[in-house]
Amino acid sequence: MMREYVRKTLNLLLKASMIIVFKIVGPPRILRYGSPVNAAILRAFGADIGEDVMVYSPVVIHNAADGYANLTMKDHCVLLGYNFLDLTSRITLEKGVSLGPGVTVMTHNEYNDNAFLVEHLAHTVGKKPVLIKEGTGVKAGTLIVHGVTIGSNSVIGGGAVVNRDIPDHCFAAGVPARVVKEIA
Repeated sequence: MMREYVRKTLNLLLKASMIIVFKIVGPPRILRYGSPVNAAILRAFGADIGEDVMVYSPVVIHNAADGYANLTMKDHCVLLGYNFLDLTSRITLEKGVSLGPGVTVMTHNEYNDNAFLVEHLAHTVGKKPVLIKEGTGVKAGTLIVHGVTIGSNSVIGGGAVVNRDIPDHCFAAGVPARVVKEIA
């Protein structure tokens, strides 16, 4: 019992000291700590994080120099690691959403400071939020592009490229992702 108390106390001290360091140097670009520490760091820099959220390492956070205010993860969400979250615009994960390993969520379509492409393809450039609704599972290696809404209680098959909205209660897969079947 005393051993458990010491372990919990040390964990709290570790979380607090890491947050103090990051408050001085700014929010980390890569979360590489244990799940409770990662969730605490996200909260400390402005993310709206619900209860019982699991954030496994590593998670790369892009375009968040001023903090994580564009990230919302409601209760019981899970990030299973090796995720890439682009916070140029808002990402909202509603209650119970799970992102498998290697899921990339993009909220912008820029051309990495390539002036030629930005000039010639200006009509394709944009920033739009991503919404993943309640109870949705996104499997490993999926890419979700800007402006997409994935409906509630849906499943996205591994390796899919989601470039359009997916309705509620569906299984979608492929490149580009298409609805394969409805889920009861």
